Amino acid sequence: MPSGLDPTKYADQFKHRVNIVKKGADNSGKQAIDDVLDRVIDNDTLVYFPPGRYKLNTNHRHVGLRNLGIIGQNAVLTHGRVDAIEGFDVTKGEYHGPAQHFKIGVPDTPHQGKFVFGGFTADWRGENEGMQILNHHTAGTSVIQNIRQVGMHSLGCQGPFRLNPATENAFVRAQNIDIRHGGLTYQKTINTRDTYDGGPYAGRSWATSGITMHPRTQGKLRLERVICGGWPDNGIYVIGGHPGTGDGTVEVINCIAGNSHASNIRIGGTDSKIIGCKVIIDQSFGNEFYYEQRPIRIDDGSCAVKNTQIIQKKPTGWSLTILHGVQKALIENVSITIHESPTKALVVDDAASNVTVRNLRVQTPGWQATENILFRGSGDVMENITVDGEPV
Repeated sequence: MPSGLDPTKYADQFKHRVNIVKKGADNSGKQAIDDVLDRVIDNDTLVYFPPGRYKLNTNHRHVGLRNLGIIGQNAVLTHGRVDAIEGFDVTKGEYHGPAQHFKIGVPDTPHQGKFVFGGFTADWRGENEGMQILNHHTAGTSVIQNIRQVGMHSLGCQGPFRLNPATENAFVRAQNIDIRHGGLTYQKTINTRDTYDGGPYAGRSWATSGITMHPRTQGKLRLERVICGGWPDNGIYVIGGHPGTGDGTVEVINCIAGNSHASNIRIGGTDSKIIGCKVIIDQSFGNEFYYEQRPIRIDDGSCAVKNTQIIQKKPTGWSLTILHGVQKALIENVSITIHESPTKALVVDDAASNVTVRNLRVQTPGWQATENILFRGSGDVMENITVDGEPV
C-alpha cells in the first residue's frame, strides 16, 4: 500500500502550510517533537512531516478547530518508552498521558470543515509499543489514507482508529490502511487494566479494536482497501451507532480482514454495505480469553453483503450472522468455504426481518456437510443456495 502523501496535492486547500522540520522538529527519531507539533497545529493549516522518524511522548488533543491537515511523506511515527500503563493511560515512562497520538474533535464538539490525515507508518516493532493513532470526530469532510502499522500493538489499550462522522452531513473516507499485524489482548501485555471483573465477558480487552466508530454516529463512514488482522475486540467494528442514539451509514469496500475476535467485519446502521471484501480465518487467538472469530456479523438496521468471500481454514465461529436488530438485509453473491470442521455458514435470528439471501455458495472441503449443520434460521427469500455445488 502507498505510505506517503504529496504535500503539493493539498497545499492550495489550506491558508497556512507548515513543514514541521523547518519549525525545529527532529526527524531522526531521537528527540520528541511534541512541543513543536502543538505550536503548529491550528485552524486552516496543513502540517507536513517530511521523510524521517518522529518521536511522540504524549497525545495531541485539539478541539474546536476548522480545516486541518496532518500528513507525512513516508514519515514514521514512534513513541517514547512505556514502563507502566493502566487502561488507556500511560502512568510511567518516557511517554506520559493517554496512549493516543492524535485526538481531533470530540463527540460533543466535533471538528469543523475539512480534515486530511495520513502518509504515516506507525513503527511498533519494539517492546511495549502500540498507540491509538487517530481518534477523530467531525461535522465536516475527512480523508484518512495511506497509513500502515509495522509490528504488533502490544500495550493492551485502544486500537489504532476511532472514526466518527458525528453529524448527519459528516463524511469520513478512510482508504489504504494496513493494520494487519493486529494487537495483543491486555493480559499478554504490561497493561494493568481490569476489565469487567466478573460475568460472562470477564477479561475481554475492550476497545483493542482495529477500526471503531461511536455510539452516536450520525453521518457516513466509507472504508476502502483496508487490511485488518488479529485484534481482540473486533477487527473492522463499524456498526453505524447504537439503535436509538445513532443511525449512521457504513460502507466497507474491497477490504481484507482476518483472525480477529469476536468479529472481523461487523456493521449496522442505515443502508450500510460490505462489498467486494474477503475474510480469512486461519489462526486462532486460543481459548483462554477468546473462543470465537466470526467472519461477518450484521448487528442492526438495513445492511447488504455483496460479492464477498469468507474462507474459514480454522473455524471457531459462525461464518455470517444476522442478528435480531436487523430490519432489512440483502446477502448476494457470497462464497463461504469452511475447512475440516463442522461450523455454521449462515445464522439468521428469528427476529430479523426482510432478509433476502441470493446466490450463496458454501463449500466444505474435508467434511460432509448437512443443511442442519450449516444453516440456522432462514431468510424471507432464499434463492440459488448451493452446498458443495448441489442446490439446497
